[in-house]
Amino acid sequence: MLHCPAENLVFVHVPKNAGKSVRHALSRHAALSWSFLASDLGVSEARAERAMDEEVDVPGLGRVKPAHLPLPIMAMHFPQTWVTIRSARSFILTRPPRDRFFSALLQRLGEFADMRSIRADDPRVRQEAERVCAWLEGRGVFADVEYIHFSRQVDYADRAGKRIVSALFPLDRIGSAAQWLSNETGLHLEFAHDHARREPRKWAGALQPAARLVGRRVLPLAVKKAIYPLWMNSGLFADAAGRYEAIDLGPDVERFISDYYAADARLHAEAVTFAERQDLGVVA
Repeated sequence: MLHCPAENLVFVHVPKNAGKSVRHALSRHAALSWSFLASDLGVSEARAERAMDEEVDVPGLGRVKPAHLPLPIMAMHFPQTWVTIRSARSFILTRPPRDRFFSALLQRLGEFADMRSIRADDPRVRQEAERVCAWLEGRGVFADVEYIHFSRQVDYADRAGKRIVSALFPLDRIGSAAQWLSNETGLHLEFAHDHARREPRKWAGALQPAARLVGRRVLPLAVKKAIYPLWMNSGLFADAAGRYEAIDLGPDVERFISDYYAADARLHAEAVTFAERQDLGVVA
């Protein structure tokens, strides 16, 4: 969650929905406060800001990422965070559930299985989807670090069936969010969504083992970090997200996504309508 006290504004970060882009834009044009999290964690505000990019242990909850807290978790374990969001204007970004699930799958494989350059159509993606669905089956609100990117989007908009956030916009119409922010707060922001996932082109797959070997055993960490963006944006890689819809995850997984994220599909449709009304100038 991001808080801009001067504008009485909160951004609730739904995992996988351009949170970094919003944070970068807000931090350039508004003063962010971390006092809410500092109070809840019992640390300094400077330490709380760092904690937003880390994992922390919370008594009674376990290890979580403060940047990714569903509203029911906030209300139960982060009282000052909850008070802050309830007293401010707030907004979220939404995304089609299947597209978000697929993106979360690839991020999970990169973070926890060291498969950062896996192609979206790799059979291991489908296998991981089955494992994730088995873990999610019958599960309500959660904040487990390894699965937080699969949490329901509706849990960042509602609590106990009641709408909490003031506004919601689809990720692909983030310009409507910028217009709403301008109208509501006077902030004039430009969002650069520059975190699109890249995957190796099919013909480049044979180069990956050798590249990984050099990266792990030869190059210093600082050098690897410096050249990684250049490597990922080279001609060996292509944008992956455009192919998600065409890749079949199997009937059981597809059915699970449709059922488990049914409320998210409705939420996203509502966000589309909200953005359309905003563009027409009929949103208060």
